[in-house]
Amino acid sequence: MSLNKCKNCGCEDALVTLPPCPTPAGCPDPEPCSEVFNAECVIYTGDVLTPGITVQDAIDELATPAYRVYTALLTQYGGDSPVAIDTGLLTIGVTYYINNQSLGMDFTNVGAPNNIAGASTYFVATGTTPNSWGIEQGTSNATLTYNEGAPVVTVLENTIGNIWFTYSDVGSYYANSDGLFTLNKSIGISMPNQYVESPTDLYNYQILNSGVNLFYLGSTSNYAPSNNQFGGFAQNSIEIRVYN
Repeated sequence: MSLNKCKNCGCEDALVTLPPCPTPAGCPDPEPCSEVFNAECVIYTGDVLTPGITVQDAIDELATPAYRVYTALLTQYGGDSPVAIDTGLLTIGVTYYINNQSLGMDFTNVGAPNNIAGASTYFVATGTTPNSWGIEQGTSNATLTYNEGAPVVTVLENTIGNIWFTYSDVGSYYANSDGLFTLNKSIGISMPNQYVESPTDLYNYQILNSGVNLFYLGSTSNYAPSNNQFGGFAQNSIEIRVYN
């Protein structure tokens, strides 16, 4: 309630009556969305996902990617050139082979899946300094070997597992695994598929599945007499997908 204090409006002071306050509506009982369900108890019945699974399983199914993937930048130059070492620093991205035993050696901190010599243990170095070269360090033991002509990679993503690279011939190389490339479910992608270095020099790239263990990587040039060409890969992106 208030008083009119206007001096010049020609009106007398008067009381002003305000309208009554509205009666508030009652809260619904029960309140909306008050029920709580355990996602592991509710059954999904749609047709997009597996029918009859729980909502929690449906969430997990949606979160599972359709494929595992290996993505890397690949560079290659030079011909077949094997090298043996038993001391020093490794080069990140180079494929190494555990060639000879050296008691106490440990390369698991730089990408090796194990430390077993002579058991086809290859790995791409993820670091430079092994935990240990073992007791044969610096004795010309040839603990590790690598090929200077094999592709060197910068790994961007790897959800497949241990993958390494080997030299086969000029312009011919392999991406290798221990049976991780499932037949009829694995594909390889290389970008670019072609590269023009000069009006007369066209590079072509191939990446072909050759079984559960291999992907063939090819670099050819219409300028080279043999058609195959080393040095054709220069930070080319490659991707291998293995579908579920």
